[in-house]
Amino acid sequence: MRINSPSECAPYLDKRVPVVFAGAVDQWPARHRWTPEYIARQCPETVRVYEFTRRDSLETGLDDFVTYLRTGERSGMLADTDDDLYLAWDSTVLGANLALQSDFDFTPFWGSRLGIAHTGFWMGGDGAHTPLHTDIDATNLHAVLYGKKRFLLFAPETTDCLYPSDVYEWATVFSAVDFRTPDIERFPKLAEAAGVEAVLEPGDLLYIPVGWWHAVTCLEPTVSLNAWLFSPALIFSANLYRDLARRALHAVGLHGRDRCTCHGHGDLRRHLGWA
Repeated sequence: MRINSPSECAPYLDKRVPVVFAGAVDQWPARHRWTPEYIARQCPETVRVYEFTRRDSLETGLDDFVTYLRTGERSGMLADTDDDLYLAWDSTVLGANLALQSDFDFTPFWGSRLGIAHTGFWMGGDGAHTPLHTDIDATNLHAVLYGKKRFLLFAPETTDCLYPSDVYEWATVFSAVDFRTPDIERFPKLAEAAGVEAVLEPGDLLYIPVGWWHAVTCLEPTVSLNAWLFSPALIFSANLYRDLARRALHAVGLHGRDRCTCHGHGDLRRHLGWA
């Protein structure tokens, strides 16, 4: 749907269904400036990009990464990988450049809501992929500034049909299903889960309600931002205390140390038998 001002989004954030606000961030300077090349000129010389999950990361120059996005050529520190690379959930890019921080503002979309906002930066090439997962309780807005992304979303009520895995990552639960090539024979309850697909164009903003599962695929070189709003109600969430307990136990090696994305090989695909 189209809106005339960010404040018109606020009533929809009370609903428990995803909404695409077409052209909602067209007025942001970031929408018109942020090409991959512009980001490379503004940001640190080196960043960490991910091969699949956060444990599988490579340090690279942004110029080499942009060349990879444009041509598929893997040079420099990228020469030894054949995965789809993603500069994912990165705060160092924004933190290193105050000019970038002034190019966008999620605040008007929240309306009168109180909470702590956290912004993530994403840049990936055609095929870069985030597996199906659900996050800790927070309202999520995702804005595409350059390129196109496809989202596949499932309601919390379908959780049992999505086969939540036991692979540990802080504040995240992954599905055991590889939704790039879903195996109905191995996961028969998938047939009962009706998903929603949304393709975001440059300037579009997606609202992902609390608890919704989502998988994301870049359809071409893409630059985007998202913001999570953690409301005061989070302190009453059983999910928060469950995740804090799991994190503490994981830190001392008592939970999921051999099935996680942060220690050992850390590859979700190997844990779940995808590769």
